[in-house]
Amino acid sequence: MRLISLLLALLLIGFLITTQLGNSSSKNQANEIIDDENIDVQVPSSPKELQKFESDINKFVQDNADERAKKLEESLNN
Repeated sequence: MRLISLLLALLLIGFLITTQLGNSSSKNQANEIIDDENIDVQVPSSPKELQKFESDINKFVQDNADERAKKLEESLNN
């Protein structure tokens, strides 16, 4: 009985490793999405520009999150 449990555990571990290593296409798609982004944000040089910088960063983060969610949804549907 102990031998059967050991064999089942090894089979499960082998299956999980194969699944993780074989799923490299989704990792490549995620890396392509990240590499396609153009990040061009200017850090403020004076305290007056801080409010505009904060709103720009918030907009940038929200836009990227929306775009990533859209691309993820598209990749999952295909």
